[in-house]
Amino acid sequence: MLDTGYLYAKDKNRIFINTCLGCIGACSYCYLPKIGYRNNQQSSKIRTAKQILDDIKNIGYKVDSDTLITLGCFSECWNEQNKPQTVELIKHFLSQGNQVQLSTKKEIALEEVMHFQELIQYLGQLVIFVSSASVSEWNKFEKNTDNPNNRFKTFNISNKLNIPTVLYMKPILQGITIEDIDLYKQVINAYHVKDVVVGSMYSEQRAEETVHFSDRNQLFYNPVSDEMVIKSSLRGICNVYSRSSQVMQTYKKRFKDFEER
Repeated sequence: MLDTGYLYAKDKNRIFINTCLGCIGACSYCYLPKIGYRNNQQSSKIRTAKQILDDIKNIGYKVDSDTLITLGCFSECWNEQNKPQTVELIKHFLSQGNQVQLSTKKEIALEEVMHFQELIQYLGQLVIFVSSASVSEWNKFEKNTDNPNNRFKTFNISNKLNIPTVLYMKPILQGITIEDIDLYKQVINAYHVKDVVVGSMYSEQRAEETVHFSDRNQLFYNPVSDEMVIKSSLRGICNVYSRSSQVMQTYKKRFKDFEER
């Protein structure tokens, strides 16, 4: 097991990578304060892509082509400070054949990711998750993040490039997210969004399933009743998932199946 704060892995199947600890998003539902990090300020101590890769090598963690790379669960990996390191890590792991996923509440422009195309070996090797828990009340619950209308422009990447972008409705805020279901449907239709993750809140309330990026048993998945209603409402107009890892596995399986034909 690997756990340095910046790096976490239970096995060789998946590694969580952060180039810094903390976030400036100040989301009201954020889990970072519950595990000792700030959600209104990020650490000034940034690990460069080179330092991260050296750390992985020096610790002796074995990354092979089947290891899923997850970027930024303790930070916003696409803010101005972290973006250069995120880009370098994506380039490295794509070139090694790894699947890479990142989630963000920032707008990612086409020109910022066009250069990844030459490294991508199959559809779904790189997947971008556009996170949103509310549209109409985003400035109340996600006050230091990009306006969702700008954030959602990231979905243009799916239509222009070989890079899937996923609507990441996580966490579902009981009685809040569901109020915007028609707005989310408009976004899905306008941008031809194919995949949507409807995800649970992370909280300290004990439940059967702990989070995947820590083994400290501090945070647990706590589904709310609105999740099932939202999933039912979206089925038929897009693919609906409960976990981001399920999206990644689906794309990887398609690639494997194609290779075996």
